[in-house]
Amino acid sequence: MSNTAQTTLVGLFQNQEQTSRVLTDLQNAGIPTQAVEVLGGGATTTSAPEQSLATLRTLDLPPQDLQLLSDGLKSDGSLIIVRTERAMSARAEEVFASHQAEKIDERRPQSQARTAAAGADGATDSTVIPVIEEEVVVGKREVQRGGVRVYTRVVEIPVEEQVVLREEHAHVERHAVDRPISEAEVDALRDQSIEVRETVEEPVVAKTARVVEEVRIGKEASEHTEQITDRVRRTEVEVDQIPGDETTTTQPNRSKTRQ
Repeated sequence: MSNTAQTTLVGLFQNQEQTSRVLTDLQNAGIPTQAVEVLGGGATTTSAPEQSLATLRTLDLPPQDLQLLSDGLKSDGSLIIVRTERAMSARAEEVFASHQAEKIDERRPQSQARTAAAGADGATDSTVIPVIEEEVVVGKREVQRGGVRVYTRVVEIPVEEQVVLREEHAHVERHAVDRPISEAEVDALRDQSIEVRETVEEPVVAKTARVVEEVRIGKEASEHTEQITDRVRRTEVEVDQIPGDETTTTQPNRSKTRQ
């Protein structure tokens, strides 16, 4: 709900020096120059006395306040009028208050400044009811939902294989003979040594490693749409008219009796 109603603030000051300071403070507070009007007091933006009184009568103020402001103008006082929205009028009120401004209905006889406020529609006070509405903002976050843990370990498995092994064994045989010696055997009539070595085959085990399987670990992403249901709150404003009390006053009839 936006509040765009215009508010009129009126300040009465008794000397030009104070009026100049108020105008400077209003400008520093961000009040637009076109929203400020000065009546009376001999200022450069001051209207003629008759025109000042005519402008004053256009303000929707109680008669007693209008009379008080008129008397101030007739006493060479300066009247500062600020017409702006309510959001900006709060700054103007602070400026008036900093210069010891007083409310008109206080009726203090020697006050340096007097102020009055009137809305564009004649209302002097208003209440703003904010209408609040919630909105749903849906976001995302990551949470842990478990997973897969893979262990590797080395185990031993018994295996059996067959291999053929060859063995050599030395043996000596003696045979009884009776024959004449040959010339080749004459050389054998001396000392000599003859060796015959036995051989045997033993199993030799060698191991080689080969990759026989691969286990691949990874993640696969997928998406799905989920409907979110929630409740939001908002302010609802209902306006009811309050009927006024009608009071009827009956005056008693008074009659005179002629003698």
